[in-house]
Amino acid sequence: MNYLKGLIYLSPIFLLAELDHLILSELVLTPNDGEYVIITNPTDKDVDLSNYYLTDGTDVSNGKAYYKLPGGSDYWSGAGTDFICRFPDGYTLSAGSSVILSLRDSLRFTQTYGTVADLTLNENMLNAVNGVDSKGNDGAPKLDNTSETLILFYWDGTTSVIKDVDYLLWGGNPYALDKSSVNGYSSDTPVSNQSFFQAHLTDEKLVRTNGEGSETQSGGNGITGHDETSEPLSDTWKIVPAISSKPIISNITVTPAAPDTESEMTFTATVTDEDGLAKVRLITIFKTDSTRHTMNSVNGTEYTFNMSATGEVGTLYYYVYAEDNKGVADSTNYSSLSISQPTMELSIKALLDDLDNYVGKTIEIDGVITIAAGKLRTNFTEAYLQDESERGIILYNASLDTSFKRADSVRVTAEVDEFDGKPELIYSNITVLKENAVIPVVELSIADFNSLDYTYTFVKVWGKIISRSEPAGTNTGANISLQDASGEVTTVRIWNSTNILYNDNFEIVNPTLDSLLQVGAIIEVAGIGGEYSGATQLALAYREDINEKLEGESGDFRAILNVAPYPFVPQIGEVIAYSYSFPANGRIKLRVFDLAGRLITTLYDEYRGISFYKEATWSGRDHLNRLVPPGTYIIHLDVKDSVTGKHYHDMAPVVIGIYGN
Repeated sequence: MNYLKGLIYLSPIFLLAELDHLILSELVLTPNDGEYVIITNPTDKDVDLSNYYLTDGTDVSNGKAYYKLPGGSDYWSGAGTDFICRFPDGYTLSAGSSVILSLRDSLRFTQTYGTVADLTLNENMLNAVNGVDSKGNDGAPKLDNTSETLILFYWDGTTSVIKDVDYLLWGGNPYALDKSSVNGYSSDTPVSNQSFFQAHLTDEKLVRTNGEGSETQSGGNGITGHDETSEPLSDTWKIVPAISSKPIISNITVTPAAPDTESEMTFTATVTDEDGLAKVRLITIFKTDSTRHTMNSVNGTEYTFNMSATGEVGTLYYYVYAEDNKGVADSTNYSSLSISQPTMELSIKALLDDLDNYVGKTIEIDGVITIAAGKLRTNFTEAYLQDESERGIILYNASLDTSFKRADSVRVTAEVDEFDGKPELIYSNITVLKENAVIPVVELSIADFNSLDYTYTFVKVWGKIISRSEPAGTNTGANISLQDASGEVTTVRIWNSTNILYNDNFEIVNPTLDSLLQVGAIIEVAGIGGEYSGATQLALAYREDINEKLEGESGDFRAILNVAPYPFVPQIGEVIAYSYSFPANGRIKLRVFDLAGRLITTLYDEYRGISFYKEATWSGRDHLNRLVPPGTYIIHLDVKDSVTGKHYHDMAPVVIGIYGN
């Protein structure tokens, strides 16, 4: 039988994300000359094994137990088929690696498997106590093929107690131990409740497949506080054919190789197994969130997963786990990606924030034309450029240039200037990169707009018309006073030269728009932010930038919230649908809370003068765009009548489910 093929190189490194101490990960009881155990370090640190011990020498009926080692007597059975031994001084098990320990000598191991073990009981391991032979008979097999206990433990050589590291039972509980009543120890799981796995037959082996399962994580005698006697061994170990091979995972790539907070990432791995693959997963750890993702097969051996952008700076840890149809699993070591801020080209905001250092210099900058030449000025070029930094700037040329138009994405070569307090780009070249690009617009409350931080920026505000003045004499434009829920007011300026409302002869050219722009109407408008006599002013240039403020359908003047009655899983891109309505003249707040009353995110917070019915969805993310944990949350609708001051409320639960197992 060729056991070498399945010999662990099956180390379950996939447990890296779950375990914080050494584990026993594979065991062979028979053939007798082939007994071995594999110990794995699933942590991210190297472990010095100098004070680690291994034993199968429990003799419950005669009071012989490993935890008596600090007392110097009765710490093992003394039988030739048993042992208690210590690892060689200075022997180190590297992070993420495994050691194959033959429980016989190197000759028997090599004759059985055709390879060399890392350590052997007879030749490398040390007696538990110097000068006292505790390794059993050199010629006798050590692991009982029917029922026994194998314990990996730690003792520093001076303290009165030992620490369990890993604890295995097979075939039954006659050799199980419970230290609950022993002085200095916490309670173990009662012997009658301890789980065990079945012994395997020849041509089989035992492998760990599921971490430590539901093992108690605190209050125990383990080296990291676990109750090692509580592991559900029948669930976490499996019998597999001795020649079963692990899945082979290779060629792991991530694109882009240097992601930023806005990058979507594609993970790819080549995974093969002769027994067929049951599952391939990508496990990611970012901040405090550990997530399992199903990788999909592309061509039978190549598996991929597309991951959304993190939205935050940090280190993303990841590894690939694969399990075959026989339950044999393997995984890669941790890898990491540094998620950085996007490398930004010069933005308009950065330029304006450091304007003094740029004036007189020639720069190259990209953006989208929000207002083209010939709209607000007709005798020379005064156009407006804006980018995603939410700031705009004037494009100037002494002649009227119509070579570019609104919604053109352009690259501008220009000299930076400041004329009469106005920053502008005196351009020498404009290259159109794309037509019909998305026009960047900053949506603001009037209070925010009145901060005067958005001069020369294309912004959108909304509110109720409280007054309107008509053009006359030397005033060649209409002024509309707009007020929103903040109570603040701004002026919307519509020049006759734009031919939006009036022409140069002071004649109304758009009766429909004229009927909309009446006192009491609620509108939203977009234009270039400016200032006149110390007050804000919004200059409009296009008819399509003025609209009645409507959202959804007209409501029934009641505060009502409805949420779809089913759980959803945001981790796989699902969203939850909800609808709500609200009365007129109200401040509407729609927020999500957890069951402890903590605010998770605000879905809507606006003043509305008209009753509406709206439909929307929630993606299961908080105010920082992070996926929230599974559980039950409350969507809460709060409406305050701005006239009477009365509050209206409604709420509904929403359940976020768990993906996979």
